[in-house]
Amino acid sequence: MKRIKNKGISLIEILIVVGLIAIISTIAVLNLSNFHNQQILINTTEDVVSLLNEARNDTISSKNSNTYGIHFQTDRAILFAGASFTSNPSNKQINLDSAVIIPISGGINLNGGGSDIVFDRITGETTKYGTIIIRLVSKATSQKVVTISKIGVIGSN
Repeated sequence: MKRIKNKGISLIEILIVVGLIAIISTIAVLNLSNFHNQQILINTTEDVVSLLNEARNDTISSKNSNTYGIHFQTDRAILFAGASFTSNPSNKQINLDSAVIIPISGGINLNGGGSDIVFDRITGETTKYGTIIIRLVSKATSQKVVTISKIGVIGSN
């Protein structure tokens, strides 16, 4: 009677399996990271649009008999009361996630320049219409554009 040897698993087979698991894990992590960053970009854009709408609505309703506007920086958007931006503890601020920025060059494209949008009382119109670009830090081609029309309507792509 022949005896069958049970050899077990060789070192080469273990290395192949570990290599395959590493490759599959890397692909999965990269895809999840890209998805996560896209969600951050979408959520941040929605936050900026919401803040702009809040400033416009507060102006139209003459809340506290004021006009309201938004001041943009590369890493935040600030809702302020009055005709021009001044730093004030009562200002409402949203900080952008570290994965997204408003680019210094070409990120704020407003009629007449500047980084502030102020809405007119009663009508909600603005002379500072234009676009705000929000993009991923890790992928400059992945961006969202917030559009502010002359009549104050706000949208994004």
